[in-house]
Amino acid sequence: MRLFRITPRGSAIVSSLLLALGLGVAFSQESKLPVRVVQGPIVLHGGINSQWGGHTYCYTLLGKRALYWTATEYASSEFAHTALIGQHPLDGSDLPPHVTRLTFDPGKPNEAKTAFPRDPRVRVNQPQMVRTPDGHLHVFLGLTQPTKNPDYSPGRLRYYRTERPGDVSTLVDRSALIPTEPFRDFHLRMSVGISRDGKRLALVILAISEDGSIPFNTPVIFFGKRQGLDFVFQQPIRYAEPMGLFYPQVAATEEGVVIVGEVWDNQKRATTRLIHLDWQGQELHREDLPAETDGQFFSHDLRPRSADDWSRLVLYYNKAPADRSDNRHEFWEYDARTRRLRLLRSIKTEYGFANAGRWLPLLGGKSVFINNPSMNRLFVWSGNLLGQGEIIRSALPGADVVQRGYRASIYMSAPNVLQGSIRSPEEHYLAADCYNPVKEGEKPAACSLLLWRLATSGR
Repeated sequence: MRLFRITPRGSAIVSSLLLALGLGVAFSQESKLPVRVVQGPIVLHGGINSQWGGHTYCYTLLGKRALYWTATEYASSEFAHTALIGQHPLDGSDLPPHVTRLTFDPGKPNEAKTAFPRDPRVRVNQPQMVRTPDGHLHVFLGLTQPTKNPDYSPGRLRYYRTERPGDVSTLVDRSALIPTEPFRDFHLRMSVGISRDGKRLALVILAISEDGSIPFNTPVIFFGKRQGLDFVFQQPIRYAEPMGLFYPQVAATEEGVVIVGEVWDNQKRATTRLIHLDWQGQELHREDLPAETDGQFFSHDLRPRSADDWSRLVLYYNKAPADRSDNRHEFWEYDARTRRLRLLRSIKTEYGFANAGRWLPLLGGKSVFINNPSMNRLFVWSGNLLGQGEIIRSALPGADVVQRGYRASIYMSAPNVLQGSIRSPEEHYLAADCYNPVKEGEKPAACSLLLWRLATSGR
């Protein structure tokens, strides 16, 4: 029998929920958590849009001198014109805090016109970014053009590089290095992964075309090689048949590129698919994770099991059946050398605690899983998450955003080495977009991007 423990600080909210669900949970005194908040929440920005796709994508990146983040600036209309790329200096850094704004307002003379010749209204998506070992950041974003067809909004890619290593205050436009043939328009659910040595990059996206010559949601991959300070891309390759492969995660390993994405071909049973490609774009392995009933079955986090070995990837898998009867947090491993996918641990949980989260490796082969089930405070799941034994679940003191006056937390982001972040098992950063106190009901509202610094216990 697995025992789930909840600390007294979280017991009031949680116990009422569990009683309503008719579930029994053993309570204990607050145990010593393997991680603790040592700084935060820090407000990185107080006026952003909700981090679209944030349950999967990584909008934070850790360098030697700063924590970097991306977002879009809040707009009351559906069109966000401004992308934000920020840097929060680490303790002891001489780097100043800064936010670079890339504005694509078609009413002003700017580069939106170079992306779309008809100068339409343009919407920008949250940028994706990677870091090379020399400290340079490479930022990718998309601009969407609405058309008379409500089901077709072509997107164009943009690529920027920092002028100086580790400093986002000046970005150089290198978009000309991305080929526009044979694919030009895209559905902007994209993701980027960088090799451990920083010499190769893989950008995964969905190609579309208004005339139907390119089937809707054709999966394509751009391979980039570092030349000088930039990545130069070869022509993109179609790597799979058209499908509802959304929110991809990308691992650029020595054994090729591993793509893990959501498949919406069956709306009642949305699933997760893993595709492993070689560095020429040829498929090496394909496998769907199990989904026995209707519901949503998604992988929300992909990280190397070891900082020194990117061939063994840990997938966090969230199983949420439509009838809410068997909700699970699962941890799988994909070995890119043997091309084997295997289940490491399946943890059954109540529906109220089934929200997605982040798996974070610690010292000594240990790890924690952190999620925000109540949308106000973060919970830590600890124990042998990749093996056997008791799992302890506790609220994380100092990470209750409602107590801070915010309405709710939405998505979490944690820096990932697959995007070039520096990894320290002794220290972690978590960010979350949170509704500001002025939000009313279902009306759109600005969010704040909050940051916490966590340390392992005893550090």
